[in-house]
Amino acid sequence: MTETAEKKTDLRVVKTKRAIYAALERLLHKKSIDKITVAELSREAMINKGTFYLHYTDIFDLFQQALKLHMQEIADRIDFTDMLFTDPDNFSDRLVSISKARPLFSDDVFLQEGNRVYCQNAQFLLCESLAENVIANAPKELTSLDTAKLRYIFAGAGSLLRYNTAISSEEISAIISSVIRVLMA
Repeated sequence: MTETAEKKTDLRVVKTKRAIYAALERLLHKKSIDKITVAELSREAMINKGTFYLHYTDIFDLFQQALKLHMQEIADRIDFTDMLFTDPDNFSDRLVSISKARPLFSDDVFLQEGNRVYCQNAQFLLCESLAENVIANAPKELTSLDTAKLRYIFAGAGSLLRYNTAISSEEISAIISSVIRVLMA
């Protein structure tokens, strides 16, 4: 295949996936993922079912791939990741604050009541995306050990934010910032 033909194919795939994701989001405004059929989604996206199955095994595979992309989009809106290296306390405070207040997730169709059972990994995906953003925008060259430490920090932060509702936001923030200081020193 020529490079031009390859680019056209890639562009078609990108456009098709965009149409599928947009259709999924429109349908999620009306109902939960377990009530959406491939036939209905295909009609909404103006594709045939065969095209859908070229890209996804079923509606839940689509949901997981769309959820991952959605969490990356949310992570991309978090504009203070550079503080991790320069001001771990402020970084941790802001991370905990947005997680607890949930302004990034208000009216989120992926996280609505009917879909929660299908998005148990959303916090992990968000933390993974945040780690990727920090790694990509680090102010210095990171070693593979630094990268592993950052992934560990975000995985731990995600667990703290999800499972430790009994401790205060200030305590969670203090734990996260102290881990950052120790591991990234």
